[in-house]
Amino acid sequence: MARNMHKYEELTPYEFDREKERASIVYVGAGPLEYHEECNILGLDTNKGYYWCLAAAEQTGGIVFPMLPIAPAGHRPHWNREQMREAYKLPRFRDHYEEGLGSIYPGMFFSREACWAVYEELLEMFADELEFKLCVFIGSHSPAGQLIKEIVATHNGVEVPASPTAGVFYGDFHGMRVIAANSSDYCREFLKDFNEKNGIPSNLHGGMWEMAMNYAINPDYYHPEYLDETKYPQHFGALREDYAEIPKRPCKKEFTLFKPEFAYELKKVLVDNMVADVLKNYKEITEEK
Repeated sequence: MARNMHKYEELTPYEFDREKERASIVYVGAGPLEYHEECNILGLDTNKGYYWCLAAAEQTGGIVFPMLPIAPAGHRPHWNREQMREAYKLPRFRDHYEEGLGSIYPGMFFSREACWAVYEELLEMFADELEFKLCVFIGSHSPAGQLIKEIVATHNGVEVPASPTAGVFYGDFHGMRVIAANSSDYCREFLKDFNEKNGIPSNLHGGMWEMAMNYAINPDYYHPEYLDETKYPQHFGALREDYAEIPKRPCKKEFTLFKPEFAYELKKVLVDNMVADVLKNYKEITEEK
């Protein structure tokens, strides 16, 4: 099987140096193993950022760090270790989206302090040891995106982005430029337009947009038959036929709207926008020199 010459782990030291000379860009995608409704694989968030990074690197050059399945739970300030331990004790089989927080089972999350340490040390190694000029860090899980933006903002002495939808964040880290992004930062307008046209309230967790991203990576990662509660046990309660008054979760109607063409168009829009941003920033960096 042929190697992918953008995958960090598949390069020899000589090949690593040559690729870094061609494009001094390092990509990393971080996301947890997490429940995204019964129809999607648990690795949806880990896969999203990683495969987008590989697709972008094919066009921009650069090296993609191995898939990073380490991400925090909860939105800022994110859960600490004690909160994580408390979550292990919560009931597993209930509709926690409707009734309050439930167990993280069968997901795998890490505490804020652990994730901060890992993300920060990665940036330090990329900048100080490996001497990359540009790092593209995709938090393909909203809390991961929030955290990497917070780390970069803190190092730049500027205000932390207030919202998960604040957009792509740019900063310097030990002389290396960092592009920090959430999973929807490069396709937000496209998704907003689609949702409005199809009566979908928003980018609901595990709903159409994430299912489409999952499908675009590998159609076998999506199994709508598992949404049938009469045949398969539901981890967090069966989906409603239609949305709740205040929707916190997708519904069965949403999944009936899916078409493969939408999945591939979404992926193309996202990767194209990401590539354009990376090339713009890399050109600025190299022209400064």
